[in-house]
Amino acid sequence: MKYRFLSFSSISILATSLVVFSQAPAPKEQTPQEEPPSAFAVPKDYRYDAKGRRDPFVNPVPKPPKTAEAVAKSRPPGLKGVLVNEAQIAGVVTSNEPTMNVVVIAAPGGKAAYFARVGDQLFDAVVKTIKSDAVTFVLTASNTDSKAPREVVRKVHPNSGEEK
Repeated sequence: MKYRFLSFSSISILATSLVVFSQAPAPKEQTPQEEPPSAFAVPKDYRYDAKGRRDPFVNPVPKPPKTAEAVAKSRPPGLKGVLVNEAQIAGVVTSNEPTMNVVVIAAPGGKAAYFARVGDQLFDAVVKTIKSDAVTFVLTASNTDSKAPREVVRKVHPNSGEEK
């Protein structure tokens, strides 16, 4: 009887274990797996604590200021895009009637020439007077410190040492 009990108990344990292990595991719910973050990813709440040191990832050499080429792209075309400092007086046509006076302004690089009369607008100035030997411009730029408008006189045929 003793052996029967052992054999019966061992058979029941074996049967139970077969039933338990033979069942296929229940399928897990398939959730979209998140990709691990990149090795170069920085957590959203991370801030660099300088503690008196410079940030090693910021360029210590400042970027150069905008070049003349970049400024030229932002200017309007034609006479309204020419600066007074860049303008060259190519010639003047005068008349007995002051309203008929015309100045020929050469754009930088000799690419174009423009005819201007009194009151015509350049990029940073307005033509005030046209005489046979000089042209007077009034600067319209807001960076002038004085309240009175600044005038620039450009000679048609400057002497040596004078500004053209």
